[in-house]
Parts: sequence; C-alpha cells; structure tokens
Amino acid sequence: MECRAFKVDAFTDTPLKGNPAAVVLDCPELDRETMLAIAGELNLSETAFVWPERDGFRVRFFTPGDEIPLCGHATVATFYLLWRLGLASEGTNKMFSKAGEIDVLIKNGRVWLKQLKPEVIGELDIGALKVILGTENLVGPALAMTTGTPEGIVGIPTFEELMELEPDMGRLAKFSRENGVIGVYVYTLDSRLDAAGRFFAPAVGVPEDPVTGTASGILAGYLRLTGKLVKDRYIFEQGHALRREGRVYVEFEGERPWVGGEATISLEGRLFFKV
Repeated sequence: MECRAFKVDAFTDTPLKGNPAAVVLDCPELDRETMLAIAGELNLSETAFVWPERDGFRVRFFTPGDEIPLCGHATVATFYLLWRLGLASEGTNKMFSKAGEIDVLIKNGRVWLKQLKPEVIGELDIGALKVILGTENLVGPALAMTTGTPEGIVGIPTFEELMELEPDMGRLAKFSRENGVIGVYVYTLDSRLDAAGRFFAPAVGVPEDPVTGTASGILAGYLRLTGKLVKDRYIFEQGHALRREGRVYVEFEGERPWVGGEATISLEGRLFFKV
C-alpha cells in the first residue's frame, strides 16, 4: 500500500521551527493498529490521517503511543497542507474528528480551529505537581480543563523558572492518567507576548510538545476564568526549550475560542507498507 506523507511545521512560517506534525493522505482504509504503527514509525508528537468525508474531511490523530480525540497543531498542519494542495478552500471547512464536528477556518494563509467552550473538569494536586515538576514555585489554581482534549494547567512566576523545569516523566505520566488528562501545561505571564508555556505529555508518548494548540485554547480560557488576564484576543509563545519557537493566536467568539497560526511544509514523501 502507498500513502502520501508530509511533515508540516505548525504555528510558524519558518521551516524547522514551531511544532512538526506528520500528515498522511490517501489511506482511509487503515485500521487503528496500522495507524498507530505508522505514527510510531514517523515518531513526531502527532500524526494526522485525513480523507474526504461528506462535505468535509475526516481526521484521526495519533501520538507515537495512542490515539487522541483532537490536536491543535496537527489540525493547523493538516488544513494548511490541504489548502496548499487545493483540496481545502479559503473560508470555513468541516473537520470530523473523535472530538466531534469542528469548524476550521482558513484566512490569508492562517488556519484557525474553533474549539469547544473551555470547561473545568477537576482540580489537580498542586503539591504533587511541585514534586513531579521539581519546583516549589508553582502558581495555582492547578486545574484539569478541556476544550475537546483534557489537559492540566498550572502557572509558574518567571520565564527562567519555566525553562529550568525538568519533570519526572514517569511520575508525570502516572499523575496524568490518574487525573484523566493527557498532559500538563505550565505557563508564565513573564513573556514578551501574553504568556509563554511548556506542555508535557509523557502519558501519551510525548515528553514535551513544542507548540500546543489545544493547550493554548485552554490557557486562554483559564486566564479568563481565573481573572489573571481577561482579553478577547491572546498571543502565546512556546517551544523555546526545544529550540522550536512558535506562536499561537487565540480569539474568542462568545465563549468559544478560535486557535490559529501559520504553517509551512518542510518534507514530502511516500510511505510503503503491507496491510
């Protein structure tokens, strides 16, 4: 069997920066185990499998270790690629995912994903997180939230402290599974933009994600909910610790955030395998 495979760097217009995602086209017949094997082989934080369905596109998202319902940077990568190939159009496109039917807007080369209303699904033990993350200086509240994908979020005072974090990945994976989140996003308001962050998701095979779209939507909702920074438009930076800096834009339409960014194609090839 033969599929087209691309590497697309999301949340940046500079190749080899931002967050890389693999996008696999032309293979809707694959079963879950084959998709998971391909994601492990390509070994990026996310691999998206996409094919036309009804009046839009079906997309399934895989980390090297598991399937997840939704991924922001892989959505941006996927629809930027579809737009560049002439398969998706400027304006609103429909994406059908495990998280439901989602609008994806393409405007002036920037891709926007409409996320669900940010919701709190639980409170996290900030004391346990201090031990796991190796710092005494976390800023609460520590919450589990979702805009389609459940993730933990907690603050830290300074950018320097953010860069110095060295989580215990084994304990963080266990903590994440026990609390029903795929990972933990640590943010700081000590940023050139509205905030900077790092996202750790060892529970799904991603020790650190360079630039995270879903977590950015959650962060914007968290900042509004807690009154720490109440705005309708945000710009967040991420990826510094991995030397893959990127920028995420968040704009609210009512209570629902649009998360957007640029992308660039950095690799194209073909994948051959037996099924």
